[in-house]
Amino acid sequence: MNIFRIKKPFILTIFGASGDLAKLKIFPALYSLAEQNRFPKNFHIVGYARTEKKRGEFQKEFSDSIKKNYKGKIDEKLLKKLTEHVQYFSGKYDKIADFKKYRTFLAKLTKAKQAHIAYFSVPPFVFKDIISNLGETKTSENEDLRIVLEKPFGEDTKSARDLFHFVARYFHEDCVYLLDHYLGKNAVQSILHLRHSNRFLNLMMKGPEVANIQITAAEEVGVTNRVGYFDTVGTIKDMVQSHLLQILAFVTMSIPITENADAIHREKQNILSALKFIPSEKNIVIGQYESYKKEKDVPKDSKTETFAALRLFIDRESWYKVPIYIRTGKKLHEKHNYIVIELKKFGFQPKEEEPNRLIIELQPKEQINIRLLNKYGITEKAKTLTTTESIACVGDYCLPEHALLLLDVVRGRRANFLSFQEIISTWRITDNIINFIKKAKLKPQKYKDGSEGPESQNQLTKMQGFKWFDIH
Repeated sequence: MNIFRIKKPFILTIFGASGDLAKLKIFPALYSLAEQNRFPKNFHIVGYARTEKKRGEFQKEFSDSIKKNYKGKIDEKLLKKLTEHVQYFSGKYDKIADFKKYRTFLAKLTKAKQAHIAYFSVPPFVFKDIISNLGETKTSENEDLRIVLEKPFGEDTKSARDLFHFVARYFHEDCVYLLDHYLGKNAVQSILHLRHSNRFLNLMMKGPEVANIQITAAEEVGVTNRVGYFDTVGTIKDMVQSHLLQILAFVTMSIPITENADAIHREKQNILSALKFIPSEKNIVIGQYESYKKEKDVPKDSKTETFAALRLFIDRESWYKVPIYIRTGKKLHEKHNYIVIELKKFGFQPKEEEPNRLIIELQPKEQINIRLLNKYGITEKAKTLTTTESIACVGDYCLPEHALLLLDVVRGRRANFLSFQEIISTWRITDNIINFIKKAKLKPQKYKDGSEGPESQNQLTKMQGFKWFDIH
């Protein structure tokens, strides 16, 4: 198999190297790249954090995090070899003097010019400090410095736009990688590849052929250790604003002739900028699982939604009046993430007859199936014919989301990242939804832990004669 291996030396600095994101996702992702021999001989991984510690202490933290969080067997010799490339620098995020020392520290590591990747594994409120200090201490205008920011990008349209203008003061957009880890999932990337390579699939996924689209992201777990963040944002901002609206865009966008980043971002933006939420209680259901307020650190009067179901439309001729249903929630009966594209029926088909469906499963299985109907002999009863094909990554070269996306940054490939225009568009519709909830004084409906969520979600689909399609 022909796989990409990094040939040129590089430096990866992880800002916030003491945090949970680094330990849970980034360090194990680096090990998975080392396991597949993707790294060159000469590279450096630098942990940057505020805590004073020696290099050896950080190397042990790095190694221990991989042993704890890597999903697979650990090769101790390989881990030791990878850890030898790990450095540590202690500094403040808001002190330019520390960044000047940090630049001197990097210069001592290598004399040659190398690509430098700055990964922001930090809370959003320190983004601007690091961006300005990196920008102010550039070694030259031509320095190959790529910054990786992970969602959330702002907390509403205004803050997202402010962040865009702030970043643009210091970095060209080609140097900025806006990361949503969902776009590193093999199954999500497959949506575009399948449509691009299979004409019959793309013809099925056109507005005139589609009756409705359903996107479901169900989680069995509750908020776990994310209470501090989650209770301030809720599931609409946490899940819908980026993850699920990105999936919606991949399913409904026009397919560009070439799969380059600018073309893909342009077509996604065409959809996201036209996305419409009609402010009505008929188009939204929010819920909260019964035990949510019993979770540690959750305020007893919390009105944060842990479940949301929405009916949206795309304000374009090609998708005129085609409803798009999105639902997501925590503490539900199963962990399942899937897309259902329900095709229109012929006018002469009986109402009770099941429609054709294209189903793309993203989690826990990664597969696509097409459901057709057939009648055998003289019987009047139709039988569903299902064709299923796995779209999961197979073999020894599968990589976790963060590893795939880091590899894309090294390669300079931005197609699997977001543009600021997309982010601002998704915040626009998210703000519309949140503002309607506040104006209408909607309260989350209670639903039982381990259930399918609030019963009233079925009213969203029933209005137009549809129903949620559940995969069991």
